[in-house]
Amino acid sequence: MTFAEATRVERVDEHTFAANVPEGWQQGRGAYGGLVVGLMIRALEALEDDATRPLRALSAEIPSPVMSGPTTLRLTTFRRGSGVSSHEAHLVQDGEVRARASGLFGKARPVELAWQPEPPTITPFDSAPVVPELPSSPPFTRHFEYRLTGPFPFAGASREPVVEGWVRPRAPLARLGVAEVAALVDCYWPSFFTPAAAPRPSSTIGYALHTTPAAEHLAADAPLYYRARTLQVAAGFLYEQRELWTAEGELVALNPQTFCVIQ
Repeated sequence: MTFAEATRVERVDEHTFAANVPEGWQQGRGAYGGLVVGLMIRALEALEDDATRPLRALSAEIPSPVMSGPTTLRLTTFRRGSGVSSHEAHLVQDGEVRARASGLFGKARPVELAWQPEPPTITPFDSAPVVPELPSSPPFTRHFEYRLTGPFPFAGASREPVVEGWVRPRAPLARLGVAEVAALVDCYWPSFFTPAAAPRPSSTIGYALHTTPAAEHLAADAPLYYRARTLQVAAGFLYEQRELWTAEGELVALNPQTFCVIQ
């Protein structure tokens, strides 16, 4: 099953969509966060049908595992202005809100300001080793190809908590859109695994996505370069900054995340 098939939504009425969370995309008890966020983006994009207003920013929470099976997405429009629209999606299963996302969609503005951070030193895709599929890997990872250019997980306490490498879907895509970007930036393990001695169960509970104009013009088969760094771990919560870049050094997305480290 492709990511597009796994995140298909069907309109029920003006502000309600139906979906079916498939098996095979789990991370722990529930579906992995990139799939959950991708589903909500599909519904938000269907509600905001103005192609000149792409998704610019998204804020999401996943307070409860999203299980395989029938799912309802209930949407609300907060405001539709002359250049910016604001919508919210609630993902509901068994009468309970399992995830929530608010999205800001906006037209390009004729402002002569442009800047991006210094891109990482990018090892060419073909030169990076493929990360093998391991029996202990979460089921969802089988849908993606990983090529690591930084340290492997559990490399030792002296290593900085960072992850760098390439990622792309294994199944060919018809389009690499914002929902796919939201999934790809959530594919790798938490960067605190690099200095850790062993895996620690953790779950994304807070997710923010900021996209750039480069996200609007991605080739369907283009791998993206991933970089993540742990900013802090304290009181059982992890704060991490993730990024996606093109091979040419264009920033595609920023993704601050909050994890709950499970005892």
